[in-house]
Amino acid sequence: MKIIGLDDEKCIKCLDCVRECPSGLFIKPPTELGEKRRVIFEDPYEGCIECGHCIAVCPTDAIIYDDADDYLEYEGMKDPSSLIDFETLNKYLRARRSIRNYKDKEVSDEQIKTILEAMRYAPSARNDQAWKYIIVKDPGKIDKIRQSVIKMLALLRKLIKYKAVIKYFLPKSVKEMITEPRTKVSIEDFFKRIDEGEDDVFYNAPVVLVTYTEHEGDMALNDAGITLTHGMLAAQALGLGTCWIGYAQEALNRNKEVKEAIGISKDSNVNGVLIIGHPDVKYHRAPPRKTLDVKWV
Repeated sequence: MKIIGLDDEKCIKCLDCVRECPSGLFIKPPTELGEKRRVIFEDPYEGCIECGHCIAVCPTDAIIYDDADDYLEYEGMKDPSSLIDFETLNKYLRARRSIRNYKDKEVSDEQIKTILEAMRYAPSARNDQAWKYIIVKDPGKIDKIRQSVIKMLALLRKLIKYKAVIKYFLPKSVKEMITEPRTKVSIEDFFKRIDEGEDDVFYNAPVVLVTYTEHEGDMALNDAGITLTHGMLAAQALGLGTCWIGYAQEALNRNKEVKEAIGISKDSNVNGVLIIGHPDVKYHRAPPRKTLDVKWV
């Protein structure tokens, strides 16, 4: 989306765009006594982050822009709180679960496209929108990622076995992980289920969505968290389940060969892996969570 300027005939000089533009590109020049107030758009250094706030806030649709996509205008846009009350929203948010049991049922391409459409409108730092996506449905490619996770956890299993000797030579975070008793228990449980033929990586979900960026920006992981949350909530509205698989994210970033096998360049950074499928479980209540640690200053 490229902002070109304003339609002077439509512009009522309300100055909403001047106040709203985060980059300060809409300007009200000084006027002499008797001159009409005017607003101009200047972007000589390409500072526009294409957030669209000017398009959204203009009451007379005076912003001129170039984009194949069109804006969306609907009842309730001016007051989003009128679209859904907090109690209903809160119930919907609390109903979301990380699903680890899936039916042997295909997720349609149309459902995936609908989820991606919701993710397209997620906010990102400076409206960077740098995320890219790979939708993996091919069982062979899903298994490649699965095997890379198993291989990575097998290495962790070895580190735990020899922790008494090597713990002094490892980074603090890894040292804490391998010396934590429950890590050993969870790893052994993982391999027990794998040996029994269970899919303890992707839980037989038919779709693996990978989001990545071609450069590792300071906010890339934050942006991924926001866009995948949009995807999780959109999937739930379609009757689908999701789960963020952190081990797969880590394994892909460690295994350049597998990254390239699914179409991601070896220098790109994987920021999230989400499985999608039809839940084979029904939940009857929303469990509690611990109290927030909040300080008011």
